Amino acid sequence: MKQSISSHADLYYFIWAFAMPVTSVLIMPSVQGTTLGYLMCFLSLPVALACAGTSRSRYVNLLIVAALVWTFFFLASQLADSALTYEPDLTKVVLIDNNDVSTFVLRKSLFTQTIYLAAVVLYASYVYIFYKPSWQQWLLASAAIFAAYGIYEVIYFIVMGRPGDFISNRGYGADFANNGVTKPEGAATGTSIQRIDIAGLTVQRLKSLTGEPSMYAMSMFPFWVYFNAMSKRRLPVWIIGASLVMSTSSTAFIGYVVYFLIRLRKIRFHPIKFLAGALVLFVVAYLASDYIGDLFQQMVVDKLDGTNVSGAERSDLFHDSVGMWASGSLANQLFGVGFGYIRSTDLFSTLLVNAGVVGLALVSVLILYPAFKLDWSTEGTALRQCCVTTWVMMMISVPEFSYLAPWTFVAIAYARVRADKLAARRSSGALPGGRSVNDRRLTTRSRL
Repeated sequence: MKQSISSHADLYYFIWAFAMPVTSVLIMPSVQGTTLGYLMCFLSLPVALACAGTSRSRYVNLLIVAALVWTFFFLASQLADSALTYEPDLTKVVLIDNNDVSTFVLRKSLFTQTIYLAAVVLYASYVYIFYKPSWQQWLLASAAIFAAYGIYEVIYFIVMGRPGDFISNRGYGADFANNGVTKPEGAATGTSIQRIDIAGLTVQRLKSLTGEPSMYAMSMFPFWVYFNAMSKRRLPVWIIGASLVMSTSSTAFIGYVVYFLIRLRKIRFHPIKFLAGALVLFVVAYLASDYIGDLFQQMVVDKLDGTNVSGAERSDLFHDSVGMWASGSLANQLFGVGFGYIRSTDLFSTLLVNAGVVGLALVSVLILYPAFKLDWSTEGTALRQCCVTTWVMMMISVPEFSYLAPWTFVAIAYARVRADKLAARRSSGALPGGRSVNDRRLTTRSRL
């Protein structure tokens, strides 16, 4: 019976693994957020309650704690808003609901964004409770297919001179289209079509079935980090890695920097390998100097000095958001003005305004905690890199907390930490008797 229940939970995630990265395909095109991945988040509740076995109480406790934390911030922020003696100027920041610039207490977006938050909580809790190493093959296949579709789009654009996305049906504003295909009423069809000129060649930036290249980079970079370390199947890993480069996203660039900084702890210096690697890099850099120069100029330099529109916009929105936080009351500075009120171009300033210093610290601890608890084995190091790179990419360049894919490896990292604790207790003879089947199977490590 336990084996049958376990297989049901696995089958559900098998489908979910391929659905959760997709954000540009809606089941009901007229209703934003109705992706299959998000809908499966809410449908997972009865599945988890039925299949969790002895872990059911732990699963329910996670949801209760999440609900209590949300309630606390809801009450604290709305009471702080009600106590203000002046009307904040909401026109200087980017509101999630920009049709309403007057309501400050109990804004509609507070509740709509909470739906996305609930989806993330349900997804991460499910992965944490039910994860086992056999899921790795599904996650690798999902990421490789997702990346391959993005590569197809880029090649199609180069050959045909027009976008090749024939799956996406999500609508966006005209400004987001960025030279994409638009409907007569000004809404973009599908996802953002962003282009970049490399040595005179116009190329579509890879974004696959996500909103834009930076969102793709944040979603897929943890997959590359983990499977680059854990998978024996190199072709899918190379496909994912190539797709990240083809996104030409500064978010991916930031991820690589953090990845290598953590990796330095595990790298041993070998003079011959170092010289050989340096020679290869020198030859590649010389032969492709024009392409690399153009990419670096547009991905990094232009964004830093403000000549790039995206870079200038990020800088302005960051300062405006921080300015709104600094001008608020002490209670608003601590607990925010309300979850889901504004959206900047980075999660740091977005959380600072919406959830205050306390909320920003809480989210940071939530993502980074496993990085301090994991061991330095191959898997432990990979999961640590996933957590840290996810946090850095979100805080610096991506304001979206609700993309499911990045939370996959944060949840797996927590599952690994728990499994290690259980293994340590068992080895010391202090393990409680009520272990679940899920806990036992997590202690077995496998490589693809």
